Amino acid sequence: MNVILLLVCLLMGGVYFSSLKPVEDRCRSISELQLFTACFSLLACIGSVIPPLVTGGSLYIPFSGFCTAVCFGLFFSLCVFTNLKALSEGPLSLTSLIVNFSLVFPVIHAFIFLREDVTVNRIIGISLFVVCMLIFSNPKLSGEKKMTAAWFWIAFFSMVCNGILAVMGKVYAMATDNAYASAFLGLGYFFSVIVSLIIFAALRRTEKPEGFTFKGFFTPSMYGFILLAGASNFIMNYIVVLLATRMDGSIVYPVVMGGGPVVATIAARVVFGEELNPKKITGILLGVLAIVLLNL
Repeated sequence: MNVILLLVCLLMGGVYFSSLKPVEDRCRSISELQLFTACFSLLACIGSVIPPLVTGGSLYIPFSGFCTAVCFGLFFSLCVFTNLKALSEGPLSLTSLIVNFSLVFPVIHAFIFLREDVTVNRIIGISLFVVCMLIFSNPKLSGEKKMTAAWFWIAFFSMVCNGILAVMGKVYAMATDNAYASAFLGLGYFFSVIVSLIIFAALRRTEKPEGFTFKGFFTPSMYGFILLAGASNFIMNYIVVLLATRMDGSIVYPVVMGGGPVVATIAARVVFGEELNPKKITGILLGVLAIVLLNL
């Protein structure tokens, strides 16, 4: 059963990243990106609170968890927004990989604060991470013509936000033994909705009003992408939390973090027709190897 859950989690990671690409193509302004973030965060929030309500569980969370969830919501909203924005500047395959490089933050946190051993695998993984970032920041090295300097720094910022999320989730899970997993995720997604709507309203005041209507935004296809992104993101995060107490983390995280970009790369080529040249494939494989080594 654990293996099936792990495979589903891997697939959902790839589906989530892949679903953001057509959303970015359909959004005509920055404010629309934030509105999408609010909508799919709301769906993920609802998904988070359903399991305890159905099973008769509690949604209680201590004050420390409430404060952490507020910060989680802020960085989650920023992470999704910058991820979407990066997709407007560069390729899906490399964007998903850079965002998943965020796992280097929990590794560094473990080295500094948890006094975990500095293993050879992780040293090699961090070294490959640095090499990949140098490759991806230079179009001549990556062979990717569509990427820009703006894309790299937006994707890098999204990676940082995602890394902060990973550290917060790990620290809180360790402190509470995952006792408030559903309540924490639900509250975190809820505050992501609030932050995204506030930013959306602020941006709409500065953008030209022509061209945007809620009726035009909420098309049947957009409803579908909101459902796809929200459901896949929630399922991925929920399974990761569930497996945290059922499987060794050295198995779960390499598969999820390394497999997600692979699925997204396949989707980028098959569904979106993204070009995959030898240089780019080499960089992606090095990145996936770095992710796996960082988690061993």
